[in-house]
Amino acid sequence: MPEWDGRGLPPIAQARVERFAESGLRTSLLSVPGAVGAEAAGFEPTGEVMGCVVQRIGWTSMIATTPGQQISTQAAFLREGYRLALARLRREAAAIRADGVLGIALSITPLDEVMHEFVALGTAVRAQSAQRPGFVFTTELSGPDVGKLVQAGWVPAKVITGFGAHALYDYNMQFQTNTWAGNTEVDAHTELVTAVRSAARAEFAEGVRAAGADGAIVSRMTLDTWRLGEVGVSGVASVFGTAIARFHAGVAAPTSAVTLLPLNRS
Repeated sequence: MPEWDGRGLPPIAQARVERFAESGLRTSLLSVPGAVGAEAAGFEPTGEVMGCVVQRIGWTSMIATTPGQQISTQAAFLREGYRLALARLRREAAAIRADGVLGIALSITPLDEVMHEFVALGTAVRAQSAQRPGFVFTTELSGPDVGKLVQAGWVPAKVITGFGAHALYDYNMQFQTNTWAGNTEVDAHTELVTAVRSAARAEFAEGVRAAGADGAIVSRMTLDTWRLGEVGVSGVASVFGTAIARFHAGVAAPTSAVTLLPLNRS
């Protein structure tokens, strides 16, 4: 296998691009409704594309770092892993002259205690018009959703992620979580989940602004928490979605007509 210096496409991805150029074969991960929706929005599938990276998390010892440092490193680890996977997916889409990528699925898989694989997988599409976007757009939205978005005067711009991490200690937690506490609010956990979700949403919003978009559609939010002994808790929250930009103001945007085949029995 050829050596790779980390720049450009990985050798295997480059081989996929070359096979695509030679054969002209078009592959798609879109469902039938997804392909129809993409066509209604003026796009045709050009091929499936992928970006992946295996990363080692930056800490391995509970003694070497504090819980706060560990959880911040965890958020940075997720942020960089997804960023690299999406960047490589976009680079592969550009290499096959696509205008965007629909239906992106993001995943993370642990390979051992410290290494994880981040994968971004989607279907590259090309606009069926003389006008081309100035950059490769990315979205987790499906073909039908993109079709509805375009008809409403909006276009997808970029997949955006946001992460928040925090750790805190509260000695009251040992009393609020013991067997005899009954139904009571656990203050530390409430404060933690509120803080990390707020931080994740703020980072997500900043990413939307940095993309120059007018808004965003959130596709999912996640939350993971860990106990730190009897009196501590830490957690990481994430937000995933698509930044969107308005190109038409009004009730309905101008779109290409879709020809429907009537099912007449005559």
